[in-house]
Amino acid sequence: MQFSVSRGLLPMMLAASLTCLGLGANAQPAGLLYDPEPPLDSAYVRVVLASRDGVVDVRVDGRPRIQKLGAGEASEYMVLAAGQHTLSVHPAGKPKAYLSTTLDVVRGRAMTVAFPALQVDTLPVVFEDKANSNKLKALVAVYHLDAKAGPLDVLTADGNTKVFSAVTYGVAASIQVNPISTELIATKAGEKAPKARTTLTMTQGGTYSILLLPGDGRKLNARATQNKIERYTGK
Repeated sequence: MQFSVSRGLLPMMLAASLTCLGLGANAQPAGLLYDPEPPLDSAYVRVVLASRDGVVDVRVDGRPRIQKLGAGEASEYMVLAAGQHTLSVHPAGKPKAYLSTTLDVVRGRAMTVAFPALQVDTLPVVFEDKANSNKLKALVAVYHLDAKAGPLDVLTADGNTKVFSAVTYGVAASIQVNPISTELIATKAGEKAPKARTTLTMTQGGTYSILLLPGDGRKLNARATQNKIERYTGK
C-alpha cells in the first residue's frame, strides 16, 4: 500500500464542510434540525496533547475553547475565522498559560496543532490535514509525535500489510482505504515486532487519525481516533 505525505490540503466547500472533511458532529439539541453553517471564511483547527505532563485547557484569542484535554488526546476541530489567532495552553482550570503560539489559519483548510511539551519555549508541530475525497472510502492519517522513537512503520496486526512506511517524527501521512475494522501495529521501520497496538473501526466517508505518541517508561503509544468537528452554534 502506498502513502502520501499530508503537507497539502484539498480545498473544501464550506457549505458542506462536514461531508468534505469526513468529520463526525456532536448531537444536536431536540427540535433543531440543522445547526447554522460555519461562515464561508472558516478554518478548522484541533489540538493534540503529545506531552504526558497533565490535563490542559486551550484558549483562542483569550476565549476558552477546549476543556480538559488529556495526555495523548486529540480535540475536536474548532471552527475559526480565517486569519491570525493566538492559541494558549493552560493547566486545566487555571488562568496562567503554560505557553502560547500564533497561528495563521487559511479559509477552507484543516490543521492539527500538536504540543510535544508544556514549556514556554516549546514550538508546536503543525500539520495541514487532508480531506476525504471519496465517500465510499475512509481516509486514515498517521501522525508521528514521539521524537525518540525513530522512523516507524504501521502494519496490520498480522504483519502482512504495510499501511505506512518509515514515517519520521513531525511528519503526517495519509491513505484512503476500505472502511473496515482492523488492528494495527507500529513497528521500527523495516521490522515486524510491534512497539504499540491500536484498533481502528471505520465507516464510509469518515476520516481517522493514528497518533504515535510517547508513552510511559519511554514506550511508544498508539491511539486511533475518528476526526470530529465541534458543534457550531453561530456564536
